[in-house]
Formats: sequence, C-alpha cells, structure tokens
Amino acid sequence: MGKMILILVVGTGIIATLTTYNMLDSSNRLLENAISEYDLTQARLNAESSFELAIKHLLLDTNFTNRPTIPLKRGSGSFSIITTNSRLPDGPSAGLTSVRQINATGRVNNKVVNVKSTIQLQMGTTGPIMVAPPFMRYGIISDQTITMNGNITISDDNNPLINANVHTNSNFQMNGNNTIKGFLTYVGTAHSNPSGRLNTSFIPNVNPTNIPVHRRVEPINIPSFNPDAFLSRATQIHTGNLSLSGNRTLGTKDIPQIIYVGGDLTISGNITGYAAFIVKGNININGNVTITSPDLTGNNLGLYTMQNVNVNGNVTLRAQVFANQNVNLGGNSRVYGGITAKGTINFNGNVSIYYREPTPQLTQPFWPQTGVSTPPKRPKLLAYFE
Repeated sequence: MGKMILILVVGTGIIATLTTYNMLDSSNRLLENAISEYDLTQARLNAESSFELAIKHLLLDTNFTNRPTIPLKRGSGSFSIITTNSRLPDGPSAGLTSVRQINATGRVNNKVVNVKSTIQLQMGTTGPIMVAPPFMRYGIISDQTITMNGNITISDDNNPLINANVHTNSNFQMNGNNTIKGFLTYVGTAHSNPSGRLNTSFIPNVNPTNIPVHRRVEPINIPSFNPDAFLSRATQIHTGNLSLSGNRTLGTKDIPQIIYVGGDLTISGNITGYAAFIVKGNININGNVTITSPDLTGNNLGLYTMQNVNVNGNVTLRAQVFANQNVNLGGNSRVYGGITAKGTINFNGNVSIYYREPTPQLTQPFWPQTGVSTPPKRPKLLAYFE
C-alpha cells in the first residue's frame, strides 16, 4: 500500500513537472514570437521612416543619392535613390520624366524589411522663371476651323499629369473615331458625327473639378510671326532655301542655335540637339525623318514659319511647331510636342500627336514670358512594394 502511494505521488509530481515545463516552454515560445513580431513591425517602421527621409532629402536636393546608415531609436535604416523612367521599381522603361526609385531598408536585431518604390518629382521653383507663351500650351491650337476625320490621336507623351488640350478660335468639326487626352475649347461651334462623340472622344488626364470636356471660351491671341524681326538674334543666316539631310547635331538646351532661313526649309534626315528655325518660306519635312530629343522632357526643335508646315512620310518629329498659315500633316506622322497655326491644321493619314510642354529656351527669344515661383510639392507615389 505504501509503495502504491509512493508511486502515485512520484507520478503526480512528474506529470506536474512536465505540465509546468510545457506551459513555461509554450510561454517562452509565445514570448519569442511576440518579440520577433515586434522586431519585424519595428523594422517595417524603420524602412518607412527611411523612405520618408529620402523624400525629405529629394525636396531639398533632387540629386541626392543615398544614406547608407540611419541610426534610429531602436534599430537602423538606410536608403538609396536612383533616377529612372520606369513606373515600377526595376521595371521596363515607360518614358516617364522626373522619376526616382527609392530602395529603403529597416533593421532591428536580425529582422530586415526592404521597401522599393517609384516616385515622380513635382518640384517648385524660386524666383522668376521662363515659361512658354499661352498659345503654345496646347496639343493643337488654330485661329481657323479644325476638322478631324477619324484615326487621330492626341495624347500626353507618357505624362499623365498633363492634358493634351485642343483649341480653335473658330469652329470644331469631328467625324469618326478620334482620341484626345485633354479638353476641347472653341470660340464658334463644335459638332461631331456621330452625335455625342465629343463627350466620349475627349478624355482629360486631369479634371479634379469635373468641368465639361468641351466648352465655348474667349479667343486666345495667336500673334503673327515675322522672322525678319529676329534676324539679329540668329546664329546662322541662310538668305535662300536650306535643305538638311543626313545626320545633323545642333546646339544645347541652354544655348540652342537660332537658324534664319530666307526661303524654304526642307528636312529629310536625322537631327539631334536644340535649335529654333525661323523661316520665311515653307517648312517641308519629308521621307524617313527622325528628330531625336536628347532628354525625355520638352522639345528640342522650334519650327516657326511665316508660311506653311508640311509633314509627310514616316516622320518622327520632336518639335514645337508654329505656322503663320497652315500645318498639313500626312503619312505616318508622329509629332512629339505641340502645333500652333494661324491658318488651318489638316490631317491626312495616320497622324498621332503626343503633347509635350514647350521648351522655354526655344520660345523666350521670340515670345518672352515669365512665371512666378512655386513651393515644392510632395512627390507623386507611383508604386510601393515591400
């Protein structure tokens, strides 16, 4: 009997000991898991803090590149910044401008959290700045009636922060299916065939107050252009016709060439660099022409004529265009920039216009404008992945 009691007491003690051990072990593991989760959460917060610190540095200096070590109250962080034109981190080119990829890291003990993001800068300016004249801030603008007969695309050049607007100081007529990533404004009347297409073809990228996509407005002054008034500013003078073929390299963005042409200008080759052509005759762009922009913003050519601009063939044109008379677009024409005409704008063929905001260095010598400074804005977040 005594042995039985002893066995029961010892067995009960062993069971109690094992139960206590298991309870303590379970508590320890729960505590370790809680500490691990807490460290992971803190590491994530450190990564987010590093990302925010990168934004702060970029607002002060758009060329800032990295902070390899950031001591924090608990753990540490770091970040690196690279320039990209992709919408996604480590993604393919999307032709975007002012984009930075931020790689941010947070660390606590043995926990590490990595964050990759892309942001688009929306920096402010200080002091007076050069801006393009109002009549050049459109995808297309004309003093006369604009008619679109289908298959016309007018959109932004991979910059969803701007609209590719259309304006006429007269009437607007649209037939068939066209796509315009902006507003339509007109002084006279606007019609479409089929009826109602005006409401579906104009799709602004930016319309925060939900205003109508087409509406009647006051006229916009489009001045006449006389190249002779700017002859003294020319860096090259050609009294007769000028034909450009082959490969040509022109000036820089800060010091563009100003080329006066007393007759017609014909372009049938490939051009890179910056220049404003001021032409008394017609501007003819024919054949397989590629005009390359050295960067992804603005335009590298100003094509300003007293007469007509004629574009025909497989043409890739990066330019801001001004014609005292008409602009005639034919063939497989792709215009990266904007078109201003005191006459009409004629579309004949497969024509696409990708609006880019004008380059003020190419307009300032002829239509000087100044703007005011603006405070820096927080960059636009394009993508954020952990």
